[in-house]
Amino acid sequence: MEAEFYSIKEVAVIFAVNEVTIRRAIAKGFIEAIRIGSGSRSPYRISRRCLDAIHNSLLVNMSNKVKE
Repeated sequence: MEAEFYSIKEVAVIFAVNEVTIRRAIAKGFIEAIRIGSGSRSPYRISRRCLDAIHNSLLVNMSNKVKE
């Protein structure tokens, strides 16, 4: 099974948020990302596993709010 990785721009489109929001979430540790390359300007990649975890967390949060 091949792992899928997404760019910050792709993740921003998936979650309908600004790219800056994704960058901030990475910087604060909310989203796990890896850098491709060794420089400080190397692009990040986010795994499909991480996106699924974020999605599931959002669904749980939403269902908890509806129950309140």
